[in-house]
Amino acid sequence: MAPAMPLYSSYSLMNSPPSIGTEGDPVHTVHPSDRRRVTLVDDEPYALDVLMRAARSWNFDCQAAASAEEAVALLERQPTPIVVTDLRMPGRGGVWLVQEIQKRWPDTSIIVITAGQDDDALSQCLVAGAQHYFLKPINFDEFHHALTSTMRSYLHRREKEKNRRRLEQSLDRQRRELRRTFFSAIDCLVRTLEARDRYTSGHSLRVRDYSARLGQRLGLSPRRLKRLSLAAKLHDIGKVGLAEGILNKPTALSPEEYSNVRDHPVIGERILAPIIRSQEVLAAIRHHHERFDGNGYPDGLRGADIPYLARVITLADCFDALTSSRAYRAALSPKAALDIMRSEAGRQFDPDMLPAFVSLVIGH
Repeated sequence: MAPAMPLYSSYSLMNSPPSIGTEGDPVHTVHPSDRRRVTLVDDEPYALDVLMRAARSWNFDCQAAASAEEAVALLERQPTPIVVTDLRMPGRGGVWLVQEIQKRWPDTSIIVITAGQDDDALSQCLVAGAQHYFLKPINFDEFHHALTSTMRSYLHRREKEKNRRRLEQSLDRQRRELRRTFFSAIDCLVRTLEARDRYTSGHSLRVRDYSARLGQRLGLSPRRLKRLSLAAKLHDIGKVGLAEGILNKPTALSPEEYSNVRDHPVIGERILAPIIRSQEVLAAIRHHHERFDGNGYPDGLRGADIPYLARVITLADCFDALTSSRAYRAALSPKAALDIMRSEAGRQFDPDMLPAFVSLVIGH
């Protein structure tokens, strides 16, 4: 540290950089995009002027404040990467200013100037996040080094942040493209699956339509409606692993064949888990064949333990199956299908959801 003497003695000025102009303007100019900015805070006008002249001579753009409160007002209008502040000032003082800057502008670097007898306050500033401190009188070589190294660190952090954001944006674009590609493939897979069985052609899209309309009646949020629509569209994707003979068999399935059919919700979940992050969507696909009385599959869930979206899809899935022709029976009328479903309230279907679905179908 420099020997003890008045804060800005003639010695200090003589040892400040020779590029300081007689009117306080920098001798050398730089392009505006390359200029560095700093906020200087000191309640002594002469001391503040000397700090400004020094900083400007090193090609820093300066804004000055005579109190902590004035500094905050300046920073609200024009934040700067660096703040240099005296510790003892009228009003709230340097400790409060350091704490306020760290709270409101955490990326700003802070340099504290102290007379040396403010050990407690200086300690508070360092704990609050000040990067450097200087005892009065300031050694201008050290001050110059602190400003330039701090600005260099700031620019380095800013560049790293830009690179991080660019990388995140690139990864986000890649993820969106991957999801688009995946769902395009899934759409093709759904169409291929339904093309294998003329009796279920269009089933997934109809189930999606019924489910979405029922979800709206039940007051689901737009976010959950989107998840419901996706789950309903993909609810039978696990059937891609079934033999075509099982899909189109006109007679009763054997125990082994029926076991294979019961596996399709689990297979569907397994196919989609690597790309669909929503556990609610995956759960709806896995559990759309559960029964309200606990006698469904694959996990035998009962009542409210069955995921909400799965209970919605169960209604839509069953209605469309009943009203579509199958290899083993003709299609039922909507009225006949609803009569069967009413008889299963509380057994296969959620009794609180069923009335909303019935009113949806009959147009009430």
